[in-house]
Formats: sequence, C-alpha cells, structure tokens
Amino acid sequence: MGSVILRLVLLACGMAFSEVGVDSLARGGDIAVAQLGVALVLLVAGSAGFIVPLLSANTRQEASRHV
Repeated sequence: MGSVILRLVLLACGMAFSEVGVDSLARGGDIAVAQLGVALVLLVAGSAGFIVPLLSANTRQEASRHV
C-alpha cells in the first residue's frame, strides 16, 4: 500500500510542478524550463510505477486452458 501512495504522491507533485512551470512560462520566468523538466520526470516516474507491474509477465499458471 505504501508503494501506491508513493506513486500517487509522485503524480501529484508532477502535476503541481507542471502547473507552476506553465504559470512561470506564461509570466516569462527563466526557471520555467527547469520546473517543467522536473514535472516531466515526476510524472514519468509516477506513471511508470503503475504501468510496469501491468506489463510484467504473469507468473501464475492457468489451471486449465478451457476455463
């Protein structure tokens, strides 16, 4: 359960940094590129944490092919 919460926190922080980065970009701030880069890293890390287990091979064997 802790890993799910960590992934959700990564996604939330990524969304917050992207909002701040877009706002800084609209105002002409110099730090906007760095903020958007951090946001991209956090969003990729958070979403990869959910996608990787889905793409991993299933280790359980089926009881029967016809079920």
